Amino acid sequence: MKVTVIRSGGFAGIEQRAESDSARDPMLAGLVDRVDLGHVPPPGRIPDQFLYEIDIDGDRTTVGEAQLHGPLRELVHHVLGRAR
Repeated sequence: MKVTVIRSGGFAGIEQRAESDSARDPMLAGLVDRVDLGHVPPPGRIPDQFLYEIDIDGDRTTVGEAQLHGPLRELVHHVLGRAR
């Protein structure tokens, strides 16, 4: 399974992109199992907030920083953290 996260927006508008694959990241599958992209609220209209585009094996959603909670937040920070 492959997960891609793209963070964009914010005050500076800098984009950060990261990918992780469960074949090389044993924690990834457990994090993905706890996420339901079908129940992610749409991003609110908040100036200068970060937006996160999340792709899990072709299933995509976009969420704003203010709506990024719980397991979805853990997944996003895990994937972005592995890119450093």
